[in-house]
Amino acid sequence: MKVRSFGRTAIMWSVLAGCVGLSGPALSLAAEESGHDGGARPGEIVAGFRVGPSFSTTPFLSTVGPNLNFQGLYGLNKYIRVGMTLDWEQHKISDNGQGTFGVSGQFSTVTLLPAYMEYRPGHFGQVYPYVGTGIGVNINNKDVSNTFAWRAAGGIDYYIMKDLALNTEVKYTRNTTDGLDLGSVALLFGLRMSFGGQQ
Repeated sequence: MKVRSFGRTAIMWSVLAGCVGLSGPALSLAAEESGHDGGARPGEIVAGFRVGPSFSTTPFLSTVGPNLNFQGLYGLNKYIRVGMTLDWEQHKISDNGQGTFGVSGQFSTVTLLPAYMEYRPGHFGQVYPYVGTGIGVNINNKDVSNTFAWRAAGGIDYYIMKDLALNTEVKYTRNTTDGLDLGSVALLFGLRMSFGGQQ
């Protein structure tokens, strides 16, 4: 029988909605800045590494765990980047989870999104907001079936050098198997470095 935790789910969706709500004005303001591009360069290669806390949306896993993220993106034009992302996250299996999974210990998921797109509407100063989405696969351990992965994300790049940016991002990842919601909301911090591309 599926067990739901309305409180936890409500909190996680509230965090995601709040971050999206706060990024909305930034995206609108950036888009209204005439003559400004989104900071992506056609032909550029972008490598990113971020870390941060991952908040589980299910009572079967501990609320907070680590998340590591790697990105490789390619600039199509001034506003759109495409590429792939690779994530690893881990949560302790809760008491509820031990009864459901029949095991204890740490539950880990590797999420591979080979189809990912990022839209960058503009910028103000050195701040470049963006939204992103992608699809792929969640590779779960503990004999839990692998699942379809979908992600919604929003973030900000702050360029400290021409080709180096500080990055922060909030993302939701769908991971549902056998009627169990194993998804998460993560808050990431890290760096992005750009190589090449048209000026």
